Amino acid sequence: MKTTVIGAFPKISDEPGGQELRRAFHRLDRGEIDAGALDAVVEQVTRSAIAELEAAGIDVINDGQIRWDDAFSPFARSWEGVSRGPLERFYDNNTYFRQPVIEGPIRTGGRTLVHDYEVARATASRPVKAAVCGPLTFATLTAEDRAYGSLEERTLAVADVLADEIRGLGAAGATLVDVEEPALVALPQHVELAREAYLRLASAGVDLALQTYFFPADRILEFLASFPVAQVGIDVRSRDTTALRRLDAFRDKTLVLGVVDARNTRLESKAEVAALIEQALKLVPAERLWVAPTTGLEYLPHDVASKKLAVLVEASRAAVGVPA
Repeated sequence: MKTTVIGAFPKISDEPGGQELRRAFHRLDRGEIDAGALDAVVEQVTRSAIAELEAAGIDVINDGQIRWDDAFSPFARSWEGVSRGPLERFYDNNTYFRQPVIEGPIRTGGRTLVHDYEVARATASRPVKAAVCGPLTFATLTAEDRAYGSLEERTLAVADVLADEIRGLGAAGATLVDVEEPALVALPQHVELAREAYLRLASAGVDLALQTYFFPADRILEFLASFPVAQVGIDVRSRDTTALRRLDAFRDKTLVLGVVDARNTRLESKAEVAALIEQALKLVPAERLWVAPTTGLEYLPHDVASKKLAVLVEASRAAVGVPA
């Protein structure tokens, strides 16, 4: 069994050095630094996030998504045919994102995330996975589409471009890419469209981890077992769900279970998290089970996020009888 993280790590904190990124953005706005100087700060904060994830004992890490303003910002800034549109609340969170606006056919060179992945990989001493937004999530949260005639066309077009991004990450050394797809559990009626989109993502030839969160996966749990992905991520912590009793539907996939709530400042005990993991282990062998926060830890204050990581690692070890 392994521990991992999903999504973004807190970028700002009240600890020494914890305001550097915010200051850098303010200085850029005032014309005191250029984009290159901002990049240096982003890389510095990325290295700090990686060091913290590794020190916490997380087995498979990511780059903390320090450059991401929201789920879509790297892509909306980089892709031809897409711009950043109006602010909108991100599902039921107290955070906002800029909705993508599709102005024409979407194209990419496939290197949107490559530099940040290479920095993370060169920095880390543990395995580093990459991440992209989910095609269904991008398509359903688009503010305006002037290029494609339907949700289906838009979703599949986004999937084709994301496949190019995944190929680029694979060429840079990524062997696992998270696809962050809350829309799949928010809008389960689109599961068949999503599966078609994931066939296109899988054509990139890199192992994929389908990460669902914010909502229970109960209505489509068995459908997820048929997706062309290596891993499926399910939140079993933050809402009532029957998922823990149905994990035997996944015969050949690794499961990534969200077992500490990344949107609630209440700190779980090691015992209650270990109990969730032990229940999962009754249906899933340890070699096919990873555990994680329910979503990105950016929804929490930095100090709380750090404590949640500690509980995750301690509980995972306790569940399999490894001394803390």
